[in-house]
Parts: sequence; C-alpha cells; structure tokens
Amino acid sequence: MPQQISIRRGLSRPPVLPDRRATARALRMKAAEVLRAYLWTSRGEYLAAEVPALFTLFFLGATSLDRFLAPEVLEGMAVFVLLFFFGFMANAYTDQEIDSRYTIFKNRLPGAVRTIGQRNFRILMALQVAAAFALTAHISYLMSSWIPLALAAVGTFFGAGYSLPPLHFKVRGWLHPVSLSVSIFFIPPAFIVYTIAGSLSPEMLLFLAGVSVLHYGIEIANQAIDYNEDLAAGVRSPPVRWGLKNSLVLGLACVVAGGLLELSGMFLLVLARAGAVGTLLGLPAWQFFALAVPIVLSGYALPVRGLWRMYRASLTRPVAEATMYMKRICTYSLWQASGILGLMVVAGLLFFGSGSA
Repeated sequence: MPQQISIRRGLSRPPVLPDRRATARALRMKAAEVLRAYLWTSRGEYLAAEVPALFTLFFLGATSLDRFLAPEVLEGMAVFVLLFFFGFMANAYTDQEIDSRYTIFKNRLPGAVRTIGQRNFRILMALQVAAAFALTAHISYLMSSWIPLALAAVGTFFGAGYSLPPLHFKVRGWLHPVSLSVSIFFIPPAFIVYTIAGSLSPEMLLFLAGVSVLHYGIEIANQAIDYNEDLAAGVRSPPVRWGLKNSLVLGLACVVAGGLLELSGMFLLVLARAGAVGTLLGLPAWQFFALAVPIVLSGYALPVRGLWRMYRASLTRPVAEATMYMKRICTYSLWQASGILGLMVVAGLLFFGSGSA
C-alpha cells in the first residue's frame, strides 16, 4: 500500500501544450487591431477622395490606357499614397494630447497610436518616407529627370512641417494655407501628372493651382469644427487666429476663386486635347466644355452647400452651439470626394472622348 501511494505521488501531469488555433486566432485579432489602428491614423477614409483623384490625374495626363502599367506611373501612385499616409500619421502623432479632448472621431486617434506603439509608430513613419523616396529616386532614374525628386522633397517638407515641430506650420498664420495647399492639393497631383505625362504644361499648372485653392477652401470646414478644442488648447489654427466667421468667409472665397482658376485651366486643357484630335465625343471644344461645367459644379454642390450652412450658423448661433451644429453636418472626407468625383467624370470623358483609350 505505501508503495502504491508513492507511485501515485510520483506520477506527473502531462505538459499542457498551447492551443495552436487559439494562438493563431489571437495573432489574427492583434494584426486586425493594428491594421485598424494604422488605417485610423493614416486616415483611410480619405481613400474615397484619393483614389478618384488618381484616376482624374491619369485621365488628364495620359494619352493611352497602356500608360497605366508603366513602372514610373505605378511607382508614382505608390509614392502618392505613402506620403499622404505619412502626413496624416505625423499629424496624429503630434496631436495626441489635443485629439483626446475632441468630441468627434478624432478622439480615437491617440488610442490608435498607442495600439501600434509610440516607438513603432515613429519607425513606421520613417520607413514610409524612406520607401517613398527610394521609389522616387527610381522614378527619376527611369525618366532621366530630377523633377520627381524635387517635387517629392518639397511636398514632404511642407507635409511634415505642417504637423511636426519646430516648424509646425499649421499654427503659423498664413503658413497654414500655404503648407496645406502645397503639400496636399498641389504638389502630389503635380507629381503624379509629371510621372504620367513627362511634363507639366501651363494649362495643367493653372488647373492644379485652382484645385489647390478650391480644396483648401473646403479644408477650412475641417478646421472650423475643431474651433472650441483648439481655442481651449491654445492652438492658433485659422479659425482661432482669424475668428470662426472670418475663416469660413475665407473658405468660401477660396472656393469661388479656386473654382474660376480650375475651370479656366480645364477649358485650356480641353482646347489642347481638342486641338490634337479635332473633336471630343464628336463635339467642338466649347460644346464639350459647356457639357463639363455642370458636371463639375454638381460635384462641388455638396461641399459648397455645407460650407454655406456652416457660415450661416456662425452668424445666427452662439459659438458653442454653432460648432456643435458644424460637427453634425460636416462630413469632410465625403465633401472632398464629391468634388473630385465630378472632376473624375469630366476627365474620363475627356480621355475616352479624344480616343485616348
């Protein structure tokens, strides 16, 4: 009996093996969480505007669908996305403290940064910039031109300087519109068009200047909804520096002025394309342009109406109530996408109507 007891005591439990399926499931969940955090901080919702923008620029710059498969074009589009994502991530990283105070979706951004990890986040930003410039160097080599590298360098300088200290252009008065419009609305489209067309014509530069001014005007709405939090934190954004009402007036003025420049550039682009092929969709250039204008205006109807409603609220409501109303109605990424979709339709008609396909 004692011997039997000792034998039982000597028995050991078999080792508990990890459940591989549970481990794999946990890894998948963690990867999905990190991916969601990455898309949050890189503002994946703006892909609804960025993808149509790429198609618009391709239709305006290319003369054949085959051009889409050119290495410099595909690499240029990758650079476009990498640097756009970097700019949004830099803003999310530097604004963690103030973003946590917002009552809108931005309050999720600090948690998304923490999910990835502060150090990992910095490494990820650096890797994206390094990859973008490696691709750009290859594009410059393929095209035997220094212009792609110069455009990427200028765009990155203003994009990083907008958010990152010590430059922090976003709180430096008129450097806010300069840095934001250059780094988001002018340089990236110019970079893409150059990789596609191999040049930047005067009419294209006029068109892109109009786009940058107009879309900066829409951007003012995005600044206005942060007015209360920026004011409390001492962040001298345009609405805080110039006043909520005045900044919205500036936004509307930019939409009008930019729209006139944009349509002027588009008219010259239509003339240039029609001069090469004769007619567009079987129409003379002026008739095609007359068809294009209402399409473009219909795309911008959504953001213009929204900006106008925000301006009216700044006149008729107390500031706190007005900003809460603005947060409810401002769907900024959709406003930008709406305007670009109108341009994409016209650019597509111009491309296919000239027999470029």
